[in-house]
Amino acid sequence: MIAKTFQEVLSEVEGKKILVANRGISARRVLRSIRERLRAIPVLTVTDVDMTSPATAGAHELITLGADPRAYLDIDTVIKKAKAHGVVAIHPGWGFASEDSEFPRKCAEAGIIFIGSSAEAMQSLGNKLDVRRLAMGLGIPVVPGSEGSVTIPEARAIAKKIGFPIMLKAEGGGGGRGIYEIYSEAQLESAFSKASAMAQASFGNPRLFVEKLLTSVRHIEIQVAADMHGNVFAFDERDCSVQRNHQKLVEITPSPWRGMTDELRQRLKDYAERLVRETGYYSLATVEFLVDADGEPYLIEVNTACRWSTASPSAATAWTSWKSRSTSRLAASCASTAATPGRFCTPCSCVSTARTRKTAFRRMPA
Repeated sequence: MIAKTFQEVLSEVEGKKILVANRGISARRVLRSIRERLRAIPVLTVTDVDMTSPATAGAHELITLGADPRAYLDIDTVIKKAKAHGVVAIHPGWGFASEDSEFPRKCAEAGIIFIGSSAEAMQSLGNKLDVRRLAMGLGIPVVPGSEGSVTIPEARAIAKKIGFPIMLKAEGGGGGRGIYEIYSEAQLESAFSKASAMAQASFGNPRLFVEKLLTSVRHIEIQVAADMHGNVFAFDERDCSVQRNHQKLVEITPSPWRGMTDELRQRLKDYAERLVRETGYYSLATVEFLVDADGEPYLIEVNTACRWSTASPSAATAWTSWKSRSTSRLAASCASTAATPGRFCTPCSCVSTARTRKTAFRRMPA
């Protein structure tokens, strides 16, 4: 594959339509980058209820999906309508179908560029059990637990082996959902049934696996950028330890925790880069770890959505990079400038971001 310069990528997409298959703040950020950085025509998918939402102001063209608010998940309809409107590329934003490995596969079949990674790499990193097995094969520590999905008797046996408390986690879960904390054997059977039913309803996958519930830990994330030519760069950490119901409330970069040493930071970044390189993944990914009081890290999952952060742009603010421009470059086989971090990716501030209510966020200087 021939590497392209960003100017070559610009010449290919300038004046052409790029669709954002999302809504809200995700769509607004990506639409702006498409318009200002790529000089392309920003197109947005909308359901009836979103026809007058603020995000539509950034689009030059709208593709209507009808009244069903779940239509953003209908990949076949999105691609069919995008093809009919002459769209050359689709950016999934984050959330909705952004981590569905069928999305890039179906875009390729339709002759549309998917601004993200390949289906195979997304599946390898995005599935919690697959990435656990991959990490163990690479010698990367994971939270003690089951090697695959389990039944109730298997969960009971594993819990006795590793000790309570444990967590039941949905194989296809994400965003802090699909997690049940179990503190005694008496709770296990009832919680298992509830967790499995919720996983089926939320993710279309009822399978569960077991992990040891670690307490007094920090939740540390490493953002990774990778291109199609094997260049991988890991940014410094985000500390997402302030949470409620497994939902991140505050993100801080760099971590204020006194246990975050340069050695631990580099160790986490090395783990993240090794995982991404092993699968041939390209685009952006977030590798998430729990770190105990002794500074021992444990991989918990990899998020393959094309975003800087689950909740906020704290890492993008502290590092001189542009997310949407970067993902477009990477999807178009452009050689990543992140491969030379000293020149292009210099940490320039300390930033914290707080979730104040539902989807409202406030960025605060640290």
